[in-house]
Amino acid sequence: MAVRLLHQTDLFRPYIDPDDHWDLACVYALAASGQLELGGVLVDFPPDHYPGRSPDVTGIAQLSYLTGLPTHMAVGSSVPYTHDRESLNALPRRDRAGAEFLLNYLRDSEGPAYISIVGSCRDLAVAAKLDPDLFRNKCAGIYLNAGTGHPDVAQQGGTEYNVVLNAAAYAATFDIPCPIYWMPCFEDLRSDFSETKVKRFGTFYGFNQSEVLPKLSPVLQSYFTYSLEARTDARYLQPLLSPSSDVSSSYTIQAYRPMWCTAGFFHMASQAVDKLGNIIAGPDADDAVFGFRPVDIKCDTNGVTTWTDAVSGSNRFLFEVKDTDNYASAMTAAMTTLLANIR
Repeated sequence: MAVRLLHQTDLFRPYIDPDDHWDLACVYALAASGQLELGGVLVDFPPDHYPGRSPDVTGIAQLSYLTGLPTHMAVGSSVPYTHDRESLNALPRRDRAGAEFLLNYLRDSEGPAYISIVGSCRDLAVAAKLDPDLFRNKCAGIYLNAGTGHPDVAQQGGTEYNVVLNAAAYAATFDIPCPIYWMPCFEDLRSDFSETKVKRFGTFYGFNQSEVLPKLSPVLQSYFTYSLEARTDARYLQPLLSPSSDVSSSYTIQAYRPMWCTAGFFHMASQAVDKLGNIIAGPDADDAVFGFRPVDIKCDTNGVTTWTDAVSGSNRFLFEVKDTDNYASAMTAAMTTLLANIR
């Protein structure tokens, strides 16, 4: 049976970080090429500390049009997750919609059903609290893009952004009774962001958009131009219909793009990436630049994690860069190849 994916994202317009628009394009590219079935897109409720944002329904609509894949979507809860069951039961219907969206996705899935989390864990935590057995029986795995992965808490150096969005929800995610593929965004937060480098237990890599954008189809370039330049024109299909007249600014072309989540998309499609950037079969291939190792994880209510290698039988897996020298260039090349599926 086809692998199914529900993609949760903090995808906003104007964006907070447009890596989410790149991630969404990767998900649609996998679906367009028949490597997975996209079961829906769940968008976070905009955080208070970034006023003026709205869920980017236009970006979803653009990719749906380009791929011919109509997609269900929902907007997440405006209320932070707490462990109090009574508070969860008292949530208004609109603030339960994201959790119910997740639960209905799992109920409707006959084959392997995955969830990718690239923003807040809020709605996931609510859903799992409401029906943990459904996750135990139906969820093939959660790809959790959040946190810091250094094994020494003293070296983690702070709380990563996706965790801060709702630390209690992040902590609750590790208690969900299904496989968890933990993808820490960074190994540690001790360096300035501009100086961040590829490290063993963090998914971070980066590239200049000039390395990728010119290699994409004209229509996909227009999608990125519209998103990366944070346009709000209601005629959002027009750039896709006449891409030759929709040229990216020099800033958009030259901008540096930090990325985090790409490896998980390949892994859930049973693929990996070698050091030359070739997409290869087998998620645990020996020559892959990344992999996952079984671990035991503890997470306190503040979102601080500790982990050790698992002795046996763990269904918790930690992302690991196996080739720090080639990881960034390899992931950039593989993502470029993947995005060629949108023409």
